[in-house]
Amino acid sequence: MEQHLSDERLLAIAAQYGTPVYVYNADKIGQQYQRLQTAFAGQQVRFFYACKALTNPHVLQHVLQLGAGLDCSSINEVKMALYAGARPQQVLYTSNGIHFSEIQEAVALGVHINIDSLSHLRKFGQEYGHSYPVGIRLRPNIMAGGNLKISTGHDKSKFGIPVDQLPEILQLVDELQLHINCLHIHTGSEIKDVEVFVKGIEVLFDIIPHFKELDHIDLGGGFKVAYRQGEAVTDIEALAEAVGAAFASHPNPNGRQLEARQIFCKRMWLPAGHGECAEGNQQCHICRHRYGL
Repeated sequence: MEQHLSDERLLAIAAQYGTPVYVYNADKIGQQYQRLQTAFAGQQVRFFYACKALTNPHVLQHVLQLGAGLDCSSINEVKMALYAGARPQQVLYTSNGIHFSEIQEAVALGVHINIDSLSHLRKFGQEYGHSYPVGIRLRPNIMAGGNLKISTGHDKSKFGIPVDQLPEILQLVDELQLHINCLHIHTGSEIKDVEVFVKGIEVLFDIIPHFKELDHIDLGGGFKVAYRQGEAVTDIEALAEAVGAAFASHPNPNGRQLEARQIFCKRMWLPAGHGECAEGNQQCHICRHRYGL
């Protein structure tokens, strides 16, 4: 397994393919995914890569080959995921502030859908009723993430239906006979505190009993990566232990076994080679980044 791409290797790639050229370490991606699988072994968990971090089709194909699904935040990302070879059941579509026609297109493509507004939930119920399972994105009112701009679960965030609007949600579900098969939350990116994920789960556990047809719980959030040497990162093993303990202590009162879908931004190295030529002398500048995917 190649952990580090040498300058010589990158220069050879630049010479072969031209510059600028971006190089992704597939071995490192695989190692990170294997770490997730090992940490969550024995739990009913599936992993979804948030492809908004990088939609390079070759990276998407590699992630799919590893066994992950793809989390999409736009209909074009859904199309890219399918183009990369994903089956519809491997694609999760959760978007914000869109026209309802995008949701209709996602239904036509047969992918998993989460809806994050009461108005779209009503439109969905009026058009599809109980015929197409759908998830609900909830805003848990939890402040988390590396900074305010990447915090998506706090009480002033535009993302998701606020949990205090549960009565309105239940009224729509009953009135339109909606088939709700998933509850989804996303608290933010660059989360290093494992307890933040647990708080989100606890919010959902209070709501789960209201939905009798749930199959999945979506736990969205970006893992903290080290952009500089010595920076604290998310402890994946501690996270897996905490998630497992939370589910073990809160069995579904409806008697259905729930699958947790962990939506994450996977970490990898992003070496980039940039070259420019002047007077026949080639100068190649190599930039190395840790890219929080």
